[in-house]
Amino acid sequence: MHPAISTQLPIDCRIFPRCRSADGIRGLVLLLCSLCASGPVAGAAPVSAADLIARAQAGSAWDQLNLGAAYDHGRAGFPLDPVRAVAWYRRAAEAGLAEAQFNLAHCLTTGNGTPRDDAEALAWMLKAAAQDLTSAQYLAGVMLLEGIGGAADRERAMDWLERAAVNGNSDAASLLRRLRDDDPVDQDR
Repeated sequence: MHPAISTQLPIDCRIFPRCRSADGIRGLVLLLCSLCASGPVAGAAPVSAADLIARAQAGSAWDQLNLGAAYDHGRAGFPLDPVRAVAWYRRAAEAGLAEAQFNLAHCLTTGNGTPRDDAEALAWMLKAAAQDLTSAQYLAGVMLLEGIGGAADRERAMDWLERAAVNGNSDAASLLRRLRDDDPVDQDR
């Protein structure tokens, strides 16, 4: 059986998969996804692997996310299994958990554990962004700006980037400044 899960895999955390490849702006999106990883949440109690599996199977979205992350990273005694990771991320994403929607979008963009599908990735990223997940707002903006998952839409991209900047994402604020410097029409915003 699996050993007890340590605080390296807390109950209430967001673990985002590492990027596996990079090409152009897709590389930027993948790199940014990998940089969004967060560490253990202070005070999170360890849980056994059996408890995590049982709670995930019972429908706990956070436990589904963490079980997906355990398979995604091959941690806490779980084998590295990207296909299982995607299945658990999808269950948590469908339950409405923004962090799982973000992880699922990342897997769909990289093709890690699932066939690559940029259109579906953008749809999940937008769902996470709509729930005020700042990293998802930023990446939704980048995806829309570059036309990843659909036609490029600068107006919608700028909206998501502005939301991310207002929520404290310094990368979004920096990108907005660069975009406005390159486009005199946007300088009055």
